[in-house]
Amino acid sequence: MERRTIWLTGMLILVLLLGVGISLAGVDRTAGVSATATVGSSTSLSVQAKNISNNASVSSISFGVVSATNKLAPQYVEIQVASNFGSWELEIYTDNFSSPPNTNIWGYQYGGMTGNTAGNRVPMVWQAYRTTTSVSDPPVNLSGWTYVKDQSDLDIPSTPANESWATAHSDGYTNIAFGGPDYLMVVEPNGSVLDSDKTLMVYVGGLFGSASADSYSTTVGIDLYHE
Repeated sequence: MERRTIWLTGMLILVLLLGVGISLAGVDRTAGVSATATVGSSTSLSVQAKNISNNASVSSISFGVVSATNKLAPQYVEIQVASNFGSWELEIYTDNFSSPPNTNIWGYQYGGMTGNTAGNRVPMVWQAYRTTTSVSDPPVNLSGWTYVKDQSDLDIPSTPANESWATAHSDGYTNIAFGGPDYLMVVEPNGSVLDSDKTLMVYVGGLFGSASADSYSTTVGIDLYHE
């Protein structure tokens, strides 16, 4: 019995010594190899006008012949967008003038459609959604709608806000969406919402209530850019 006890005690001591030896083991040498990679920029943007009535693709937005009232365009704009930049934005605008026009004729705000007669303009508004949806026609009290800004817009004198294009752009007022490499946020009327399919819809309205008899037109621009 004593021999068995001595043997067990010896084994226990050996195990403890081995354990201590393992815990005290150190790194004799160390080495490493560097790893690098470059990810190229990747962006995509497609814009397609479609009929609200049947979702068929069309070549343009056309209000047709309208009376002097607010009017929802019969078409919406389907946008597909992607970018792997860390922070990107998608904005809507018009660019009706190559340089700021005569403010005595045109005033200080130029977003929307312009007429054949100098000074005639129809302001436009927009709403963005993740999917096709039902929106009010005509736009009711402009609640939930945002004005389309023009790249020549100037600050209106004697108003507390700065209505210039530069301020609207820098403040994100013109953004319909924003995101990063792995997400897309759509600026919906009740706040920005995460989108999963990289596709959004933009509905536009024309404010014809004070428009003079004329033919009006513009090009609605959609820009994808990064900071």
